Amino acid sequence: MNIRFSILGPVRVFDGPLQLGVGGPKQRAVLAALLLERGRFVSRDALVDAVWDDAPPASAAGSIQVYVHGLRQALGADRIETRGTSYRIVAEADELDAARFETLLAHAQHALTAGDAATAAAEAEVALAQWSGPALTDLDAGPALRSAAAALDERRMQAVVLRNEAALAEGRHHAIVAELGELVAAHPYRERLREQLILALYRCGRQEEALAAYRDARRTLIDEVGIEPGPRLRELEAAILRQEPGLSPAGPGAPPEPAPSPPARTLPVPPTRLIGRDPQLEEIVTLFEADGARLVTLTGPGGVGKTRLAIAAAERLSDAPVWVDLAPVSDHGLVPQAVAETLGVPEHPDGPAAAAIAHLAERRALVVLDNFEQVLDAAAFVAELLSRAPELCVMATSRAPLRIRAEHELAVPPLPGDDAVRLFASRARAADRAFVLDDELEPWVARICRRLDGLPLAIELAATRLRALGPAQLDAALERRLELLVDGPVDLPARQRALRATLDWSHEALTEPERRSFAWLGVLAGAGSPAVVAALGARDSLDALLRASLVVRDADEHFGMLETVREYALERLEARGEASAAHLAHARHFLAVAERAHEAALAGSEGDAVYPALERDHDNLRAALLWASAAGEVEIEVGLVCALRQFWLVRGHVAEGRRFFEQAVADAADAAPALRARALMHGGPFAHRQGALDQARAWMEEALELSREVGDDEGVARCAGELGAVAFTAGDLDRALAASTESAEGFARLGDDMRLAIVHANLAEIESARGNDEEAIRQGERALALQRSLDDREQLAVTLHSLGRVRLKAGDETEARELLLESLTLARELDYREMVAMVLVDTAELAFGDGEPEVAARLLARGRWMRDEIGVFFTDIEDGIARLHERLVAALGADAVARLDAEAADASLTALSGAAEAVLRSPAPPRPRAPAGPPRR
Repeated sequence: MNIRFSILGPVRVFDGPLQLGVGGPKQRAVLAALLLERGRFVSRDALVDAVWDDAPPASAAGSIQVYVHGLRQALGADRIETRGTSYRIVAEADELDAARFETLLAHAQHALTAGDAATAAAEAEVALAQWSGPALTDLDAGPALRSAAAALDERRMQAVVLRNEAALAEGRHHAIVAELGELVAAHPYRERLREQLILALYRCGRQEEALAAYRDARRTLIDEVGIEPGPRLRELEAAILRQEPGLSPAGPGAPPEPAPSPPARTLPVPPTRLIGRDPQLEEIVTLFEADGARLVTLTGPGGVGKTRLAIAAAERLSDAPVWVDLAPVSDHGLVPQAVAETLGVPEHPDGPAAAAIAHLAERRALVVLDNFEQVLDAAAFVAELLSRAPELCVMATSRAPLRIRAEHELAVPPLPGDDAVRLFASRARAADRAFVLDDELEPWVARICRRLDGLPLAIELAATRLRALGPAQLDAALERRLELLVDGPVDLPARQRALRATLDWSHEALTEPERRSFAWLGVLAGAGSPAVVAALGARDSLDALLRASLVVRDADEHFGMLETVREYALERLEARGEASAAHLAHARHFLAVAERAHEAALAGSEGDAVYPALERDHDNLRAALLWASAAGEVEIEVGLVCALRQFWLVRGHVAEGRRFFEQAVADAADAAPALRARALMHGGPFAHRQGALDQARAWMEEALELSREVGDDEGVARCAGELGAVAFTAGDLDRALAASTESAEGFARLGDDMRLAIVHANLAEIESARGNDEEAIRQGERALALQRSLDDREQLAVTLHSLGRVRLKAGDETEARELLLESLTLARELDYREMVAMVLVDTAELAFGDGEPEVAARLLARGRWMRDEIGVFFTDIEDGIARLHERLVAALGADAVARLDAEAADASLTALSGAAEAVLRSPAPPRPRAPAGPPRR
């Protein structure tokens, strides 16, 4: 589909020349809300706010799901992604009119700044052509979308103003004077439009009309708004009365003379060229020139490159920027004096602040305040400057924002991968002219840059050590990066000659409670939610740490640190003697998180909601497990592995889960019988899934004995069921039947229908292998009925697959295809990777029988690849896979199968799942099938 989305006017979607139907006003409102956040996930609550006013109906959340389903039907299922209860639309920038508009407007602004008025006018016209009316019309929308529509309409007006500026700069005042009159009538309080109209009238030789237009502006602003015209309008009137030459262009295309500027000030001359940063430069220019920002603060941790970026931005923005270095200033009261001295203004009887204000009050200027973080209390002086000097713009660099109303904060990110590698190579070559970034060295450099968080200062310091250490040794030495990254250039400030010194400088600026919170947050591996921040006692200090750029916040409101900063925080934690207490609080918090998620998943259909959250917390869960094992906190360790058991199985972390269980079982060697039994019982299925049947059997037999010893009837039933599954895989059908029957009887006595349903599904496969097709189907149907009544979607996906294989063996291929299709659909919704792989493999066999060997080869290859990645291995299924592969090679040839294998590896899972669905929906005559596979419980 050649999709184009439109929100600059009525909300519409086009496929080529055809307009697609995308539902009613509320469904289009959901589409608009997703498009406004293109590339980001939008929560269901945010979508409710977008569609309804302050009192949404009780059914609002359900209605959102209906609307999203409708949009998927219209646009294609792969166009809207789901993560928990959030949604994201997949749309490229050139597919959305608003994104095209912003790109064209930025080009127009850049061209006008560069003096290319003709290009600026043309780009602005094309940008405005993206609009077909007021933004987001014809929607049934709430206040959030109404506010977004107003913001978009404001951007359109900014484009109109920019186009007029370009036309005036070209000397095309005759062409736009009439339209300017209409614009002023429609927007009487926009002074910039009135300035443009007055100037256009004057240039057309209509001086009296220009002065009358000024008087009309003044009368309207005083009578209706209660304010005098701004200084620009007043200056324009005075210039017209004096008939200043600068009001008329020197010739076609020549811009009017600029307003007086302060005397030129020399920017710091960077010793090295800037690498990367184009997106940030464009954003800074856009903020000042298109968005009308007057204060932009570049924030970020020490060493991220704020000063270097500010120099480049100042060069782009002004011919004569005023650069004020505040690094030597330690008292905020001395900032006005530093500014006044840099401006070179005479003394003022009311002091340096008054001198600076008097000098800048009527001037158009850019002042850059570098290293503002140490004088943050001087923010009030900056606010006064901006209020008293209407043509002044300020750019500041600071580890913390100034927190005044005019501020636009731009967090300077670390360098992305390619730019970080380029910077490393440039600095390494400066230190060693023999350095060459070849194919062998590049992966090492990329890894080193990732470990340094993309921080330019850290990269530059590391690059100078490459010659002495070599790539592998340098990478290993980064385990103690704060000790390694020292001895920077002597022309850097002292705090930037070593990475530790940079962090020391930020740490010393914190209060004692903030230092404690900073140290404790070092135990976070990756990002953590506000709840874990509170559990670590850091909630009250969080704002201060964010302002100091020692903690970062992501789009999902989770908090963490760059790894370089985290290493420093852990050092401070050790120095405080509080490491054990912090790690214990962290581990207890994530144990509670895992247990709540496990309980929610067992309660019904919550797995697809809680598992994405666990994926997000996985680094922290791993860190908690490793600490608990090292610290001898066996109860926490066993609690964590058992709570994470189902998550690891469903999401395909089988090999990792087995490793953690093996460590937990070893650590629980001398634990209480009940605790050791839990570790053995929950860990056995991981060994089983990886084909380690002896280990799985030994663990389950010991767990069974311990469960009987402590009188744990549920544990006895679980162990019997798992032993039955192991016996089935080993081909011991009699033992499998006996153990599974014992398990079923135990769960029936306990009234545990969820576990009972799993055993019935296992019995179905056992009976199928024994040749009892009718009993196999009866057991499978009992399992399905129980799981549907419990809404146990995870196990339902497994049982549907198992019963589908049973039906295939029994010769009922039509029913089998329906069961496998439902299993695949559920598994995809749950991201149950093992079950997706299983169904792809079975469907490959069906496709081959249907006469579609190429489809079969792709499905088989992807299913095998996914199973290998997960680490699942069942002997008899592997034999069937090998046989099908041999048949494919015989039918297509080895080269063709190899090519199809490669295609399957590169293809999207969505596309391959669609191919599998097409096979499963196709009717086919019954034919013999391979025996059913082992229970996978």
